Amino acid sequence: MPTKKNFYTYAEAQVAAQALGIKKHSDYKKRYREDLRLPSNPSQFYVDAGWIDWYDFLGNERPDFYTTYAEAQAAARALGVKRQPEYTKRYREDPRLPSSPDEFYADAGWIDWYDFLGNERPDFYTTYAQAQVAVRALGIKNQPDYKIRYREDPRLPFNPSQFYADAGWIDWYVFLDNERPDFYPTYAEAQAAVQALGIKRQSEYAKRYREDPRLPYSPDEVYADAGWIDWYDFLGNERPDLYPTYAEAQAAAQALGIKNQPDYKKRYREDPRLPSRPSQTYADAGWMDWYEFLGNERPDFYPTYAEAQAAAQALGIKNQPDYNSRYSEDPRLPARPGKIYADAGWVDWYEFLGNDNPSAALADYPLMWANVERWLKTQTNISTKKSAIRFFVGGFYRVQRFPDEPRYLLLRANPFPIEAYHQFIEAQAESLKRPYHAAITAFFGWLLDEHCTDADADERIVLAEFRNPFQTLLAGFADSLQAYRPNQSTKPPLGYEYILRARNFLVPNGEQVLQTRPSLRDLPHLEDFFATRADWIYVDESLIDRDDPNCIWRVVKADRKMKDKREVVNSYQIWSPVRFVALYTLLRFALRGQQILWLDSGEADKEIAVLDAEHGGVRWEKNIGPLAGKGSKKRRPQAAVQRGDKGAPKLYVTTNKTGRQEGGYEVEWIPDDLLYWFLLLRDWQAKYNPLKEPTRWSDIKLRAETNEKILQARGTQCFLFRTDASGQPAFTTTAFTHTLPELLYTIQRTGENLASESPGSKANNKRYISPYTPHSLRVSLITAFIADGEAPIHLISKLVGHASLVMTIYYIRLNNDQMRRTMGETEKRAAQISTQRHAEAVSTQGLQPLRHQLIATDGNRLLLESDVPNSACVVFDHGICPMSGAACQIGGEAVAERKVESLYAPVEAGYLGQKNCPRCRFFVTGVPFLGGLVALANELALEIHAESARFQSYAAEVGRLEQDWYDACQANQPDTQHSIRKQASANQQLSAGKLDGLLTDYAALNHYVQGCLKLIKEGEQSGEGENGVRLIAGGDLAEVGVAFEESKTNYHLLAEICQNATIYRSANPSRAVPLIAQAIDRMAENNGLAPTMYRLDDEQKLVVANEMNRILLQRLGSWEKIDDLFSGDLMLLDIDAHEPELTRISTEIKQLLSNPNRVCQLTHEASINE
Repeated sequence: MPTKKNFYTYAEAQVAAQALGIKKHSDYKKRYREDLRLPSNPSQFYVDAGWIDWYDFLGNERPDFYTTYAEAQAAARALGVKRQPEYTKRYREDPRLPSSPDEFYADAGWIDWYDFLGNERPDFYTTYAQAQVAVRALGIKNQPDYKIRYREDPRLPFNPSQFYADAGWIDWYVFLDNERPDFYPTYAEAQAAVQALGIKRQSEYAKRYREDPRLPYSPDEVYADAGWIDWYDFLGNERPDLYPTYAEAQAAAQALGIKNQPDYKKRYREDPRLPSRPSQTYADAGWMDWYEFLGNERPDFYPTYAEAQAAAQALGIKNQPDYNSRYSEDPRLPARPGKIYADAGWVDWYEFLGNDNPSAALADYPLMWANVERWLKTQTNISTKKSAIRFFVGGFYRVQRFPDEPRYLLLRANPFPIEAYHQFIEAQAESLKRPYHAAITAFFGWLLDEHCTDADADERIVLAEFRNPFQTLLAGFADSLQAYRPNQSTKPPLGYEYILRARNFLVPNGEQVLQTRPSLRDLPHLEDFFATRADWIYVDESLIDRDDPNCIWRVVKADRKMKDKREVVNSYQIWSPVRFVALYTLLRFALRGQQILWLDSGEADKEIAVLDAEHGGVRWEKNIGPLAGKGSKKRRPQAAVQRGDKGAPKLYVTTNKTGRQEGGYEVEWIPDDLLYWFLLLRDWQAKYNPLKEPTRWSDIKLRAETNEKILQARGTQCFLFRTDASGQPAFTTTAFTHTLPELLYTIQRTGENLASESPGSKANNKRYISPYTPHSLRVSLITAFIADGEAPIHLISKLVGHASLVMTIYYIRLNNDQMRRTMGETEKRAAQISTQRHAEAVSTQGLQPLRHQLIATDGNRLLLESDVPNSACVVFDHGICPMSGAACQIGGEAVAERKVESLYAPVEAGYLGQKNCPRCRFFVTGVPFLGGLVALANELALEIHAESARFQSYAAEVGRLEQDWYDACQANQPDTQHSIRKQASANQQLSAGKLDGLLTDYAALNHYVQGCLKLIKEGEQSGEGENGVRLIAGGDLAEVGVAFEESKTNYHLLAEICQNATIYRSANPSRAVPLIAQAIDRMAENNGLAPTMYRLDDEQKLVVANEMNRILLQRLGSWEKIDDLFSGDLMLLDIDAHEPELTRISTEIKQLLSNPNRVCQLTHEASINE
């Protein structure tokens, strides 16, 4: 290294620096090492040897700044500059103004920025004690809160630590009257504590330091003068053996062929001696820039900030994303101007592109923004609303030169520039126009209520001189703003075939785990798949239970502090199943990823589910755990697994479907395998990752800014998927973002592009990418809808299993026999006549006459409570459309829920096509339509029966082909049936999709049927039964209900549909008629009679079938015996032999089938009856 004798004299250094072409002080700092005889700080080195200033040293012309403070002061004021940040942006408008007038005129009259810019000096509290009292009166509790709220008292300074530096300031704890944290007093103690937590990186420390309340957020600052060396020493990590010199690192990087900084970030690990940030490592050892380091030619960028700024604005670029896509249109514009011109005038993107910075306006309107901050504390969707008001203040309010008076626009006496506001809103992005206007309107509505109303008893009256112009003068403007509907994503959902395969990889035969009860030790491949630091937790040896099959542990060598010195010692780690269970849940149930990670373990509930090893399933026990009863008071149980109907387990989801509004919801079903893994994980957490107390929502880290009151209202949670002792739930990125692509990569077969290795992925740290994200998943196509709740699970499972279910209405009279009677044709016709009378009333009077007999839902409640015009009511056998049958395009589920207006999808098409009333949110039905609902449900049951057979056939074929593929792999033979297997799987999914829609329709109908029964029961209990709808004429009824009857043939179902077709005009027997005709012909042939049904048309078949069923039911007495007849277990001769005194039934049926005249007569009679 050069000594002082080796350095140039001032004159020689001056010549050398200018010979290098150095033109700026900042450039000299980067390049002086190009000549080893140049000192790093010439201003100090030559202070007594000729130094004048940088202009003289680098041979630059000295700027002609104003010679006196007064001249500069006058010039700055002439520009209209009002604040120091504004001066920094605009001083170049006058080339004679210096960039730092406080330094340039320090000895020539400078006082402060208030005097220089001609601003009134704020009347801040003169003493520290006064400011301290004022800030405590506001209830401010921390420094960030002070930065937001200090404007609520105009006498509080922005930076009290500087303002009162010589007047009593100690620190923020004393100023805000907060208890000073009890941090470890010595560096050594803090060092020992952090290493005991097993923290290995600075970024990990920032996430986990709260696990020990005595660890500070910035140990490098707290212990700066108490032993701090660096993060390697603090965390006990070995300091890497990096190249000692810049030249060696430079040669190594270039030898790898790295050509740019992003490429270096990806590849520097290929040489373990290269640092991750060479610009920092070699900052004082030769570093100039990335061009020189990587041996690239330095681009010919614009030499000055002003030239680059002019060029960018000449291209018409208006924002940063636009610049990123267009800067290459001018080869002299850099990709990152903020970095290139950081020391040459760069302020921000707004100034660079010639736009007004909306945030800069906030400093000019402290009173307005203080009110905004108060309003936001009462709101949800805070980020959007804050952005809206910020742009409003900067882009409209300041442009109009309105004063900093929140009530100014509310005064009727002040004119409101309507056209200017229209232009402001229209200038926003299409997706922001409506929400921004709504937020602005809501804010000024709050201002009106807060500052311009008079409270009189329980009533608040708006003062006469005020109004909200956004509601009065701009009435109807919101309606002109079209709701933004983004295009539907084209990202394909992951096929069900791959979901099943992924689940089976995680847990083979996973759906049987409640019976097989596998332990974590039985699934060793999971330890290899989930093998990151997040999956292995450091624990004390005392926690290890060597006899527990769910305790997977290992011993690793770790650098630990033992007593007073550091040693590499054996440390214990336990494998956590958190990420495994989270990913399995994502693949198993229709929940959003965030909903899964916010599920509760139930450790604070009074009752918990316990796996019953003796009898199988679960049992319910009193919770005797240490957290029992310590959750938020007056709250319902929070556990994901709760006691449902008749003791069956059900699922409780802590948050709703969007996660933005309050409240969770129940699902009256949980898959057996999820039940097992949830309870196993809960017990594992309680044993190996216990909580000291439930976790407060206000303490967890959330990605979206959330109202503090909402978080406080949520209270506490024992998160099932917590990652460590802090109680914090796992993040979706940790749980799913990397694991899902890796899982898909693992299970994919040749030719399947489910996932691929990430470019630049290293052998020891492979990463994977996939076109399928957690949002692409669609769990079981057959049971996904169950997650929405209230699906009749016991019925769905039978229907999926290809059972034949018939829904029938039954009644019990209050008489001696108390027998349950099925509602037959006569009762159905009588009830339908009553229904028609009520339909006529609806057609003339609207919904009001029947309001108490109709089922209210979230979608139709307002319609039932309002006076819907009778002309808008379209009546069907199964219910009423109160929207003229013309709102199907908005009758589906909510796409976006907003306070101003929610967006809805079209009704899901189903059995009834696009006009699928049972799935429409507007649909109105009730007791008068119970018969029609049941009739429609039976038609659906037949359709499901047919589709279920197709699905089962495809499933069997897929299973066979999968087994063939496995055998071929085992025999090392080529896969010759790949395309056939893919086609079979596609057919299965197609059938499953149709079956899913039909089952969802059935579940919706069942929901309405059960609602009707509930209304009937409530009417009987309230004594209003006689005033309601009479389903069964004559006599008193003890009970009316609906039964589900399963039969070994589907004949009963076919007969029910055919009978309903003669009663309900909207009934559709088109599928049932051919099937029942075939069944009758088969029965006839089986009993020695000639089949004749095939000769009849559909209308004749329907009449003959109904007459046949009347005869059979009259003679046999039950549908079970009729099933026996059509299955061949019972013959007509057997019936005749059993009842010899009656007319032979075989004769009656023969006459019915062989007498076409009789058929015509029956058809005529039927038409008369209709």
